[in-house]
Amino acid sequence: MTDTTEPAPPGNAAPGPDPRVLAMARAFDRTRRKVDGLEKQVHRLAEDVTRLAGVLSAGRPGPAGGAAGDAAGEEDGEGGPPPVRSWLLAADPDQAVTDLADLIEWLDRVYLRYPGTELAACWLWHPHVIEELWWLRRAHADAYHPQAGSWLRVGDWHDRQRPAVVRRVRDAIGKCDLSLHAPGKPNGRPPQVAPLAAHAAQIATAWATSSTRPEPTPAQMDEAAAYLQALHRSLR
Repeated sequence: MTDTTEPAPPGNAAPGPDPRVLAMARAFDRTRRKVDGLEKQVHRLAEDVTRLAGVLSAGRPGPAGGAAGDAAGEEDGEGGPPPVRSWLLAADPDQAVTDLADLIEWLDRVYLRYPGTELAACWLWHPHVIEELWWLRRAHADAYHPQAGSWLRVGDWHDRQRPAVVRRVRDAIGKCDLSLHAPGKPNGRPPQVAPLAAHAAQIATAWATSSTRPEPTPAQMDEAAAYLQALHRSLR
């Protein structure tokens, strides 16, 4: 009877693992480590999104309550962040009164604590100055917001925003006085309006249809000259 048993390896050693199996095991191990790393990144991303959602739902601080009210914030009727309002575009008298009272409280508690920030007595008669100070007040509230604020934003307020507003306000009203707002005085005149505004429709139509500007007519040239003469007289 013929013996069909295969001879044992030299030294009676057991057969080694298949190299292909080893390669697959190593590839699987590498893939598992990559998946674990991705899971950790996804988990951190989910935490960041959750924190961001909390900041957005908290909203930004509103004007009510002055500097002490910044932490509580103000929300609109639907629970969102307060709208960004411009003093120059104020149309609601009640809201304007509230905003200006809030601004004055903040000026006393924050702005005027810094040297070189003295305001001319007529500052309330300069709408563009109120606009500057109102913006700086809201930027201060954003910088110190308990959720959305950061030390980086606080530093930007101190280093760039506040000094720039102080300089512009000083340049605008540093030598002004309330007496200069009386009728006939330099600041007692009505504010300037955009010149040649009656021709805006003609300019808009030409630009929208052909991206060109129409040549000025003799009448428009005369109107421009009259405007410049009036402007020169008002600045003397």
